[in-house]
Amino acid sequence: MNTFTQTVAAMGEPPHTPATTNIHNNNINNNNNNNNNNTPNAQGMITPASSDVDISNETPQNPMDFIRNFRPDRELEESYREFIRTQGIEAFIRTKINKSMSKKDICVLILNLGYPKKALEDYNVLTLRELANVLVHLICNDRSLKPDEGDANRDDDYDDDSSMDGSETEYEKETERRPGSFKQPLVPPFKYTLPEFITGLSTARKIVVITGAGISTSLGIPDFRSFQGLYTQLSKLNLSDPQKVFDMQTFKRDPQLFYTIAHMVLPPEGKFALFHAFLKLLQDKDKLLRNYTQNIDNLEHRAGLSPDKLIQCHGSFSHAKCITCGATFKGEKIFKHIRKKQVPRCSKCWADVQEAELIYGVIKPTITFFGEDLPERFHRLHSRDLRNSDMVIISGTSLNVNPVASLIEKVPSNVPKILINKDPIEDLSSFFNLKLIGLCDEVVAWIAKCLGLDWNIPHADYSAKSEYSVASVNSSTYTIKKRS
Repeated sequence: MNTFTQTVAAMGEPPHTPATTNIHNNNINNNNNNNNNNTPNAQGMITPASSDVDISNETPQNPMDFIRNFRPDRELEESYREFIRTQGIEAFIRTKINKSMSKKDICVLILNLGYPKKALEDYNVLTLRELANVLVHLICNDRSLKPDEGDANRDDDYDDDSSMDGSETEYEKETERRPGSFKQPLVPPFKYTLPEFITGLSTARKIVVITGAGISTSLGIPDFRSFQGLYTQLSKLNLSDPQKVFDMQTFKRDPQLFYTIAHMVLPPEGKFALFHAFLKLLQDKDKLLRNYTQNIDNLEHRAGLSPDKLIQCHGSFSHAKCITCGATFKGEKIFKHIRKKQVPRCSKCWADVQEAELIYGVIKPTITFFGEDLPERFHRLHSRDLRNSDMVIISGTSLNVNPVASLIEKVPSNVPKILINKDPIEDLSSFFNLKLIGLCDEVVAWIAKCLGLDWNIPHADYSAKSEYSVASVNSSTYTIKKRS
């Protein structure tokens, strides 16, 4: 039996104590009052010190009022979490959990660990042991408390997100996510209202934004899976699976197939969408921790995002590379070939060659195909970024491609997760605290208008005078649309 099990098993209502112990009781058994200090007991455990318990002397009579009014100590939260990450869960249990603790003590510990108040909504009917099990469940299943597998002390210095060396790694490669493949979140998302989101944006300092093709469709770049998306258009090629166009093995067999359609996803010259400008605004306000984009159009760079704030999970058209000799080029060098549906080839490789296999000397944009690994920076930084975030926004994506899709599972339960999308993601709905359904550009324009003149988005398509209709679908879902 491990420390968790032993401690929780020892917790229970002593004889003659009601199962619903009054929240004012400092301990389950009033005879244990002398143990409420930092002196280790026979089991080597201590009761939380007074500095660990942020409760005023006048606790509200109603326990749920106490929970609603409780203000977690963020410094204490970080101290607790850092202790667990460095010393381990067992050490935390030994020093912070005591069998003489009251329901109130456990409640405060849960809240000061940063878990949502919704986790305590059944407080009145839970026994002491059941409440302790809630704490155990939250800690054991909190991915953010697990140390990074990589080197957590490495610098965040920018390095190119494109796979320039083509080397194989042990990292998870890009694969399509099967609907329903994610387990539902163990801790339901806490209630997060639209006004709370608007206020949260004004105070947040470490926002992670995960984006997909939907943020660029206003520029005429197709998304992948909608009715008018790229895969629908590719059905004209009579492929059994349109995704094969972005498969590395298919590319090596017949590079012409990719270059037949590459012009469809080539970024327009000199433009970026309003959503890209919103990302730049978040950066300028020192609120953007990182943008994880699945897009290959490189428009974030054009909008002015700093390289250290941007991770191009699937590479981009910014560079190109010879399959044979490894020579690299600026992406623009092959744009003319792409627009003409021609396969670009390396002049160096073909200088003294008259005939060779089809793939010889072919130049490929540094975009990540199925079967290729994602950039090293993605694997190195995403766990740390999600753990340190104070808000996560997912926009313009159906989260159908792993490993980017799996990021939603790794966001700490106490961090609000907001979906801004043209369509809901039905099988992942329970992961989000708030869902704003509408065109990505229109939704962020409405958000900026709500935040006031200081949030005007520097883009030709933005006007603070625009009017929007906002309709509630349910308590966590709203549709937002610009009025004509």
